[in-house]
Amino acid sequence: MSGNQNVKSGLFWTPRGGNNATDIWASCHTFSSVCENAKTGETERATVIVDMGQHEVPRDFAAGRFDKVVPALDDCLNVPGQDAPETPAAAIFLTHCHSDHIAGVYEYLHMGAKLPAVYGSQHTLNVLKKGLIDNGFSPSQWPEMKMLHAGDAVKIGNMTVEAFPASHSVPGCFSFKISDPNGAIFHSGDTKADETSFLGRGVDLNACKKIGKNGGVDLMTFDATATHLKGHATYESEVFDTYKLLFQKHKDKQIVAVLPAAHMERMASVVSAAAAAGKNVIINGGAFMESNVMALPLSGYDLRRKCPNIQIAGANGGLDPKTSITITTGIYMESASPFIRRLTGGKSDFPLEKDAVVITPTSGDKNEKLQFFLKKEQFSDLTVVTGDQYPRLYGSGHAQADDFVKIANNIAPRTVAPVHCSREKADVLNALAMRYGFQTLPDYPHNGSTVAVDRQGCRIVSEKSPNWFGLTHVRNADGSFATSFVKTSDNGYSCPAGKDFLMMRQQRASQKIADWRRKHARPVSLIDRRKHER
Repeated sequence: MSGNQNVKSGLFWTPRGGNNATDIWASCHTFSSVCENAKTGETERATVIVDMGQHEVPRDFAAGRFDKVVPALDDCLNVPGQDAPETPAAAIFLTHCHSDHIAGVYEYLHMGAKLPAVYGSQHTLNVLKKGLIDNGFSPSQWPEMKMLHAGDAVKIGNMTVEAFPASHSVPGCFSFKISDPNGAIFHSGDTKADETSFLGRGVDLNACKKIGKNGGVDLMTFDATATHLKGHATYESEVFDTYKLLFQKHKDKQIVAVLPAAHMERMASVVSAAAAAGKNVIINGGAFMESNVMALPLSGYDLRRKCPNIQIAGANGGLDPKTSITITTGIYMESASPFIRRLTGGKSDFPLEKDAVVITPTSGDKNEKLQFFLKKEQFSDLTVVTGDQYPRLYGSGHAQADDFVKIANNIAPRTVAPVHCSREKADVLNALAMRYGFQTLPDYPHNGSTVAVDRQGCRIVSEKSPNWFGLTHVRNADGSFATSFVKTSDNGYSCPAGKDFLMMRQQRASQKIADWRRKHARPVSLIDRRKHER
C-alpha cells in the first residue's frame, strides 16, 4: 500500500499500472494487509505485488523519452538511489506470462533492485526464465522462484493468497483470491468464462462458486478489457469447430493459418482441428512463434499429443505443404514473419501456392493490416478467409459481457471494480455490474488510487497521481546492458490533468454533494418555504 503508515487495519488494493486513462498496458497491483495483533496490540503489515508489467508502447509515454517504462514500486521494493520502503513487498505473484504482466521483473533487475520470491505457474516461470536469460541475467541474479498449482494457498503474514485456474490465451493462467481478517479480494487477472481448452484447462466455475460460499468476496477486481462487447468471448471449442470445418471444406488446397505468435491456446485449438480433419501440421511462423511452441513441453504441454505429425519449418520431416496445414504469423504484418516476407517479395523460403487458402482470424481492428494487404490485385488468386466471414475464427482472451456475468454470479462479490482497462471501458463495466445488482466504487480506481476493504465495506481512501520509472538501455560490446533510470511523473497516463478532466471531476463531486443533500434533506412546509422566499 502506498498509503499511510498510521492506518490501523484493513485490506488495501492499489492499482499501480494497467488502470490507465486510455489503454491497458503495464499491469501491476499491490495488496496490503494491516492488522492489529489481538495479543500484543501491535500493528502487523504485509504487502504482495501481483504482476509486474511494462508499458508495451513506451514511445507513447512522455514523448518517447525512454526505452522502457514501468510503475514506480520503490515504496515496496529496495531500489538503488531511492528511500528504503517501510514495508517491503514479501512476494510477487504472476497471473500469466504476457510481457505487459511480467516484463517489469527484468527492468527492476536492470535497475539493481532486490526482488522477493516470485510465484507463478510452471509455464509462466519458464517464460520468465527465458526472458531473464535474454536480458543477460545469470541464474545467480534471478529472484527465487516458487511454482504454484491451481488450488495452492500461500500464507504471507496475515494474508492468504489462493490460486485459481483462469482461461486466457496462454497456458498456466491464474486468478488470485487475497484475504486477511479484514476481508477478501478476488483478482481475476486476464480471464474469460471459457471452460474448454485444448492445451491445459479452462476456467473452473465450480471453484468460483466455492469462492463465493467460502467466506465470500468483498471486492472483485475484474478484467474490463472487452466487457464492453456483447455475448461471450469465443470458446476454444467453437474455434476448433470452425477451423475443422474450413480444413475439410478446402482439403484439396494448400491451407495457411495465420495466428498471433504467442497465442498458444489458439495454436492448440488449430492443431487439434487439423488432426481431426486428417491433416498434418507445419509450423513456419518465425523464431518467436517457434520458441513458444518448443517451450511448451518444458511446462508439460506437448502439441504432438494432439497431432502426431507436426513439423517445425526447417526440421527434417518431409511433410508436404500442399497437403498440410501451415501455421504462421503475420496478422499485424510483422516484418519477422516468413509469410509476410514471402508476400512482400523479401528473402523467404515460405512455400505458397498461387491458389492457396489463407485463414486469418482478423476482427476488423485497424492494426490487423494483413486483411487489407491481401486485397491487392496480385493476390486475387488466393482464397482469403477472415473473421468477418466466420466470426468464430476470432476469439479474444478477455471476458466479454456474458463472461463477466457468468463469473460474477458464481463468485457473488459484494463490490466490483474494473482493471486492465481505460476509463471509458471501466465505466462500461461499472454500468454492467450495477445492472446485475453488484455494487461499484464511486469513481474509476486509476493507477495510484487505494481502495480499502474492511468491516465498513469497500471505499476509495486515496487518489494519488502515480509515478513511473523511465529506463534507458545501452548494450555494451560484451553483450551486457548499461542501464540508467529516473523517476518520472504520470504525464497524464493514468489520470489526465487537462481542463476537461478536471471539469468532469468537479461535476462528479457536485453531483455527489447534490445527491447527499437530497437524501438527507428534511421536508420543508409551504409556510417555511414562503418565509425563505421573502
